[in-house]
Amino acid sequence: MPTEILSIHDLRFDLPQQTLFQHISFSIHPGEHVALVGANGVGKTTLLHVILQQTQPTSGDIFRVYTNPGHVAQHRTSSNDSALRLVEQADLLRYQAREQTMQSTSLEDYQAALDLDAFSLEADAARALKEVQLPEHVWSHPFDTLSGGEQTRIQLACLLVQKPDFILLDEPTNHLDTDTLDWLIDWMHQTSTAILYVSHERAFIDATADAVIELTADCATRYKGNYQAYRHQKDQELLTQQRQYEKQEKTRKELKRMITRYQNWHQQAVAHASERDPYAKKKAAKQAKKFKAKEKQLEHVLDQRITKPEAAASVHVSFEATSFAAKQLLSLDTVSFSYGTLPLFEQLSFSIQQGDRIAVIGRNGSGKTTLLRLIQGELAPHQGTIKRHPSLTIGYFSQALSNLPTSGSLLDALMQDTTISETDARTLLACFLFRRDHVYKPIAEASMGERCRLAFLRLYFSGARLLILDEPTNYLDLTTREQIEAALDVFPGELLFVSHDRYFNDRLSNRTITLDQAPTVHPVGTKQLREQQPSDLHAIQNDLRRLDDLTGTIDFDHS
Repeated sequence: MPTEILSIHDLRFDLPQQTLFQHISFSIHPGEHVALVGANGVGKTTLLHVILQQTQPTSGDIFRVYTNPGHVAQHRTSSNDSALRLVEQADLLRYQAREQTMQSTSLEDYQAALDLDAFSLEADAARALKEVQLPEHVWSHPFDTLSGGEQTRIQLACLLVQKPDFILLDEPTNHLDTDTLDWLIDWMHQTSTAILYVSHERAFIDATADAVIELTADCATRYKGNYQAYRHQKDQELLTQQRQYEKQEKTRKELKRMITRYQNWHQQAVAHASERDPYAKKKAAKQAKKFKAKEKQLEHVLDQRITKPEAAASVHVSFEATSFAAKQLLSLDTVSFSYGTLPLFEQLSFSIQQGDRIAVIGRNGSGKTTLLRLIQGELAPHQGTIKRHPSLTIGYFSQALSNLPTSGSLLDALMQDTTISETDARTLLACFLFRRDHVYKPIAEASMGERCRLAFLRLYFSGARLLILDEPTNYLDLTTREQIEAALDVFPGELLFVSHDRYFNDRLSNRTITLDQAPTVHPVGTKQLREQQPSDLHAIQNDLRRLDDLTGTIDFDHS
């Protein structure tokens, strides 16, 4: 077995106007599961594309031992094919052999298909879709009509059918519900296939990473262990660098003081020296030798200079909320909603009170986003009523970032519908890492992470009392995610949010609504709810849910 399945040496990638990254070197060993992290826009997805030979680097070498790479993309190419057909196409050789027999009467084509076991491909694809928990009623739906979580599960099912010998995953946890995320973690624990994945999901990295590679513009640094280990090592690096810098500065200042002193002594000795006073002349030469030696020491210190440690660039924001006198902000009374004949939830009743920070959780397709849209007024319930206090102001963060303009610059998007000056707008954009000419970047060319930051900045202007957030941390890098969490943690208003980020939910929630089959309102946050539920009961619930998907006959009471 090779010691390295992938080896990258001094890789560089240039964009038309800038160098995206350079001096990138690292290796992946067989069986390793390695998380690739870094700031938004540093080039993580581009690096995966280079590894997959979908784009070419400017310079550097890549040595690949694998022959059959699998890939889960952050954004899948549009397709009208059904979920089942796409999963079948993951094993292209068997798929083409089976299709060939349908258009041919040749016994040779039929025998070739038999030799490849092509006629069991549909059964294998169905088994994979069941394993990733995609409901059978959507297998025939066009891929483009499915939710983000469903599309990701289809890509994971493709991996199961393809059986790659090296896997690259780009934000695989985006949009996944808790059950599918748990399945993905379990599957990664069981597979011996090497995996390199991009993720900003801290709990996922904690559960799956053997190592973390941090990508920056000038290097790739490898850290042993999961996210917590990576953070600990980073903190220790920063502390060590700070101490070395302080020691260096102390040495530098002392050397400069001694050089100045010896120079003064030398000048005094020279002033008193003469041909008739050889002792004074010798003394002057001695002082000159001393300060020149100290100057050489100082040169050496400056040559080996340690850079002053600086905190990574991060957003700076403090959300404000309008004052609100009433205790209750809004209430839902026996609300029901369906799409066609498919009921999402029925007879749901709860209220949002001052101080509430409510996490909405549930499986993909359970109606979480729909509930948020109902509460903020985008949709109307089919039954029941939603009452909002007349003075309530709501700020809404859409999962699809649909509230953002589609044209103009980032600066234009921020100034739209506001009366602030361009100077003030640029100052605020700088707080969210949009600096100098970056503010004129067309929003159509902005990354998803940049658009998320802009959407949060627009929330800043809303002054809303209630913030409704639908997957607010998707696409945000680790540092920005933590800064946004910290800002929301001290937000003086109320929160209602959907997130698959366990750290985010645990930090911010004090109540929980679950929408699985029987909607339930819990008076505790997600962490307390999880701790109240025995692990064996959780496993039983997952098994019953999977059976329910397959049979449609089990009525499971979550209470």
